[in-house]
Amino acid sequence: MTLDPDWIAAELKAIAETPEAQPKGARLEALMRTIFEAVPGLVFEGSNIKNSYGTEEIDILYWNEAPRDGLHFLDCPLIVECKSSGHPVPGRDVRYFATLLKDKSRRNGILIALNGVTGDKDFPSAAFFHLTAAMIDGVTVLVITGDDLRKLTSGNDLVRALRVAMTEMVKRQVLSSG
Repeated sequence: MTLDPDWIAAELKAIAETPEAQPKGARLEALMRTIFEAVPGLVFEGSNIKNSYGTEEIDILYWNEAPRDGLHFLDCPLIVECKSSGHPVPGRDVRYFATLLKDKSRRNGILIALNGVTGDKDFPSAAFFHLTAAMIDGVTVLVITGDDLRKLTSGNDLVRALRVAMTEMVKRQVLSSG
């Protein structure tokens, strides 16, 4: 399935211009559902799913059939967290998401952070530190930014972007620990 980068850019602009957090987040989740449904093998299982204790919420959940042309290198079920803030996502939010993944026995998950995450990726600080530290616990959080989304023309582009994000995370963790 093809994706229109102009449409994606227009949706991202509309999200940025939405002042209230709840409608902003709902619009981002709708955009992400459209984009992720362009990836082979992903089956939407629900959104805004609260645990039975009311203490956690999963923004978007997919069953990942893991075909070779899809996200065969990611978990099933696959958890996607969406952050539509006008600022980079802070480290505490990255850590919370990584802990949520670990608590659910997930090896990886996707964080959509429209304005990136805090810190410096070349010298793991702030959120980048928490991304690296999560890998020590066996959890990889793959970050996709608004800039990444603007480049998408197909589901295959998203697969490639996530593959690159994963290999970069592994390289960064190896380099930062030695």
